[in-house]
This record gives sequence, C-alpha cells and structure tokens, in this order.
Amino acid sequence: MSLIIKMDSIKEETHLDHAVPYIMNEAKTKGLFYSNSGVKPEEILNMFKFTRDNVRHHGNRLAYHYKFSFSKDETITPDKAMAFMREWVEQYLGDKYDYVFAVHNDREHLHMHLIFNSVCREGGKYRYEKGDWDRIIKPLTNSLAEKYQTGMLREKDETLDYDNSRENRKAWKTVVKRDIDKCISESISYEDFKERMVMEYGYRLREGVSREHGVYLSLTPPGRAKAMRTYQIGDYYMPSSINSRITEADMSQLQNNCNYDADDNYKAIFKYEIWYLSRPISFVPYKHLSKYQQYYVRKMLEARRLYKGTGSTLQMREQASKAIKGMSEDASFICRMNIRSEQELHRLIEDLSEEYSRTKKESSGQIVQKLENKKQIIKRLRELENSRYQRKDVKHK
Repeated sequence: MSLIIKMDSIKEETHLDHAVPYIMNEAKTKGLFYSNSGVKPEEILNMFKFTRDNVRHHGNRLAYHYKFSFSKDETITPDKAMAFMREWVEQYLGDKYDYVFAVHNDREHLHMHLIFNSVCREGGKYRYEKGDWDRIIKPLTNSLAEKYQTGMLREKDETLDYDNSRENRKAWKTVVKRDIDKCISESISYEDFKERMVMEYGYRLREGVSREHGVYLSLTPPGRAKAMRTYQIGDYYMPSSINSRITEADMSQLQNNCNYDADDNYKAIFKYEIWYLSRPISFVPYKHLSKYQQYYVRKMLEARRLYKGTGSTLQMREQASKAIKGMSEDASFICRMNIRSEQELHRLIEDLSEEYSRTKKESSGQIVQKLENKKQIIKRLRELENSRYQRKDVKHK
C-alpha cells in the first residue's frame, strides 16, 4: 500500500477553466469536494482571477494542480480521504491561497485533486523551492498517512533519469527515434508496432489526441522518468507517419517529414471509401476540395481511424473525444465557409471586420442580431488564423 503525489502547473486560462469543473464533477466526487473560494466552479474561477488581478506580478503560471493517488489495494474510505485532504491543505496552504480539492472514487484506485492559485491572497507568488519535498511535503504526507493508517508516500525511483535539461532531452530523443525506427522495420501493422514497443522494447505507452497535433503517442523509455510525446520528436514519428512507413512498400519514397500536400497516403488509406463533407446546399467530394481544406479533413479522418485509446485513462479518452470533435468542427467550418486557402481566410476576416465596423452603430434589433452573428463568425475565423497547428508548409490552391 502506498500513496503518490504528482505536481503540475497550469499556464493557460482554458486549461484552468476546464480543470476546476473537472475535479468538481458530481459523477466523480459524489459531493466530496471543498473550496475556500466559492461553491460553484464559476465562483471559484472568478475568485482565482480576482486575486491574481490584485497582484502586480504573478508570472506565467495561473495555478497549480496536485494529484494524490492511493494504490489499488489501499483500504481508505472516500470520507477519510476527504479528511486527509482537508488536513493536508490546511497545514500546507492554510488560508493564504484560493484552493479547491476533491476526492474521486470513479476508478479502481481512490485519488484526490487539489488546485490552488499561483498567487497568495496577501500578495506574492507561490514558490516550490528545492528541498521542499524532503523538508515539507514528505513529512506532512507521511504523518497524515500514519494517522489515517494508509501506506507511506512512495519515493521516486532514483535509478530513473529525472534530468529534464535540453541536453538530456536531446539525448533521449535520439534513443527514442532509434527504437521507433527499429521497431517499425520489424512490425507488420500499427497495432503490432505499439505492442512491440511495450513487450519487446520495454516502453510504457499511452495514446492520445490533441486538437493541435492529431493522434500522438506518449512513450516512456526504460530508464527514464518522464514520457516523451511523438509530436515533440517530429512529424516523421507521428502515428500517421509510422502507419504509412509500415504499410508503404517503397520506403525510399518517404521523406523525413509528412508531405501534407500529397494525397498518396490518404488514397492508400481510404482507397475504397468516398468521403463527402456537407455544405448548406450540396455535398462536395474530397477530390474537389482545395489542398488547404483537404489538410483539415485528412487530419480529422486520420485521428478517427488511428486512435484506439491504447493505455489511456478515462480522462484522456474524454479529452481525445473532445479533440476529435473539435477537429471535425474545424474541417466542417472551413468547407462550409468555402475557405480554400490561408489567404482567403485572412481576406474574409478583413471583409467581415470592415462590414461589422461599418454597421456597428445601427440599433435595429434585426441588424444587431446579424452583427452578433458576424461577430461570432469573425471570432471563429480568428481562432483558425491564430491556431498553433496551422502548418506553414501547406501550399494552397
């Protein structure tokens, strides 16, 4: 029996907006949550923001997310886990920080979440100093573990490499690339590749979907503590490319990066399928779409086809489902608006923005409603324009 703690920082507003409602989800908590900043997620988020707005310098971190997990054979009850968390938070944070914590009992092992503000109510930032683990967190956790008769805090495996410096990441990236290349040459399918990486190469593997990158693999090599995601290694090692490298007969024709302008991979994968994308009046065959539109459609279809949720938790599967849905919405929106290139996207934003500004002073209810609709369309277009996954190497017709 044991307990582990994982500590993460939250740097994006959207991440925080999703994280607080997630840990307070009634289906997961059965009402076992508490906050010193409000009762509803909206109230807590507003209090977090209010506190940060009153601090002049608060850095690029918005909050911190601590995850406590008991082993599967642990016998602690949810109510006692709630009391454990209450005491832990009171002793570690006191009432100096806005926080919310919850107990989740929806999986085989009992686990708890704690999210607290990155700045103190009295001013100043939260700082995790070197040595805090041994000096504060470990003694506090073990004393409460003894009180509630649970297993002690599990120590880090010192034989693993926790160094996350640029030089170390570069060295490990080389190792992972080498292993992927070798495993691809021995595999007969993408599923076979994933099994071999685990069984023969000793990797821990998890599959996920990102709206920015599509399907990716999270790979933890033996001897390393931190996982490495395939989009951090390069397009050539993304699942879609791995699948193509395995299934393509002529390996010499593949380049080191996926060619998103060429339809060869798409045609091989969907040789006997005809994909259509709906528009307000008609249906448009894939071959009639522009290269810009085809990129979004192809990325969405590849995600749907490749993703199997290998090694993923329920939370990650929910995130993957949302990401694929978002990719589908992007593709449909671009085709519905008939945006055939990045240049057309910029031009449409300029035209709609100019029209919106020209008629903004109108007070008619009908015109105001039309303006609001245009405002929403402009907002959606700007999201695509500023998208982090917009590829510069896509040539548009």
